[in-house]
Amino acid sequence: MNTMPWCFCTLLFSLSCLDAQSQNLKIMSYNIHHGANRNEINTLDSMGHFIRQQKPDIVGLQEVDSVCERSGKIDQMKRLAEITGMYYAFVRHFAYQGGAYGVGILSRHPIEKSEPKILKLLKKGPNGESVSMLFATISIKRKKKILFATAHYSAFDKATRASQVNETLTYLSENNLPVIFTGDLNATPDTEEIQLLQQHLQTTDIPGVHTFPDDAPIKKIDYVLISSGALKRAEKVSAPAVHYSDHLPLIVNTRLK
Repeated sequence: MNTMPWCFCTLLFSLSCLDAQSQNLKIMSYNIHHGANRNEINTLDSMGHFIRQQKPDIVGLQEVDSVCERSGKIDQMKRLAEITGMYYAFVRHFAYQGGAYGVGILSRHPIEKSEPKILKLLKKGPNGESVSMLFATISIKRKKKILFATAHYSAFDKATRASQVNETLTYLSENNLPVIFTGDLNATPDTEEIQLLQQHLQTTDIPGVHTFPDDAPIKKIDYVLISSGALKRAEKVSAPAVHYSDHLPLIVNTRLK
């Protein structure tokens, strides 16, 4: 009796079961430039409608205003959540123009909890000595949770960025959940600080996908990184040419183990 067809069917069934246990997620990282394009024209609602149209599962957002004078006293995370129909969280870096400036998360899946983590500035800025990362525990399906984090590293000081990488890795090591880390890290993939980060987190980089500046992107400084062993594959990576900010959004379609 020829058993090859039976073995082949059994193999296909086993692979399909394993595939069904993996999790498809569409992740976006977007520096929204306080809801304005490079000419300082308010584009927040356009950003919201773009995000809704893309249908991401989770979005990490940087340069977010909360009721600041320059952005019309709008709670930007609340407004984006209203447009997209997503859950949201926000943490401030510092007080700014009557409100706060920081980072945020939008999620199609429930956010069980969110908390800030401190990133030190080795060179004190005009608004203080530190900025914040935002961490959120997100339930992506029944009995399956991930830790999602977003950050905005120093734009001016390589030593500070290296320190912020080490702080990030320390914070991430304190949990036992799969991690997705997004952010404007203000460094290209060839730099020492990003290479250190990628020793611990899997990259979703695709050569030639650049995110800054939006009008003529020549470098990648925005990232989606996933904890080692959690990423099955990155199926598609793109930076759509929309000009609502001075950055392009980075979108990664992933499959987690």
